[in-house]
Amino acid sequence: MAYWIAGQIADGSLDPAVGTHLIWADIAYDLGYPEELEPLVHCAHNRDGWEESWGVSVEELNGEAVEAAKQFLRKRSAAKAGD
Repeated sequence: MAYWIAGQIADGSLDPAVGTHLIWADIAYDLGYPEELEPLVHCAHNRDGWEESWGVSVEELNGEAVEAAKQFLRKRSAAKAGD
């Protein structure tokens, strides 16, 4: 499920804030917050707590979430290639 959601974040078909929140609240929680989901959970935390005073735009945070999703998917592809 996490790979499916990350794929949608990466390809732009799912809003990064929604996708990372789903991964954080519905998937990582149920799995005991595995290390491989930590970058996506971190993005969800940043988006959830974002304040204008941070000096970082929502667009930048969305970009970080998209990149985290792509890295998550690349790690899976690399692991499959090694099998």
